[in-house]
Amino acid sequence: MTSAVTSPVAFINMPYASRYERVYLAFIAGLAGFGMIPTAAVKDPSSQFQLDRIFNLVASSDYSFHDLSHMALDRTRPRTPRFNMPFELGLAVATARLKNPLHQWFVFDTERFRVAKALSDLGGITVRVHDRSAESVLRCLVNALDREDRKPTLRQLELVFAAVQRVARRLKRDLGRDLFDARPFGELSYAALDAAARFVG
Repeated sequence: MTSAVTSPVAFINMPYASRYERVYLAFIAGLAGFGMIPTAAVKDPSSQFQLDRIFNLVASSDYSFHDLSHMALDRTRPRTPRFNMPFELGLAVATARLKNPLHQWFVFDTERFRVAKALSDLGGITVRVHDRSAESVLRCLVNALDREDRKPTLRQLELVFAAVQRVARRLKRDLGRDLFDARPFGELSYAALDAAARFVG
């Protein structure tokens, strides 16, 4: 009797801001296209402590994808940068070193060489650079995951993205919902996995 093969889980760590919606949808679609189950620390209706929930999500994932591009200061005094994304990357690095040596993590930005300047401890790693368009994010994933057995084409991933984008439009039209919330994330992930089964196989 053979055991069932479970799909790897991929944690998405990125800014939850409207100008990153296409990046968000592209990560969900692209990771599903590679046969992964997307997960993220979107708003959670449970009472679980946020740090515990994020750590458990990262530690139980096989992969994590970290977009560090949101480095600007906010407008509210005292003007402050957001440290959530690099902090969650640190949790992933610790997970890979201490808890799950098979955990693989990847770093993304929108500017070349910026991460090397801002976070020199990561010297030597490849930072994947995108321009916040869906196509560029999908290209980054194709290159980052080139060693994976499953190798969807860029065109296949674009078809998955288009299906996810249609669901996102419906959610915003019908529910007026923030896409960075638990219910929309579940529906978007389901749509991505369904489309990946149809377009990638």
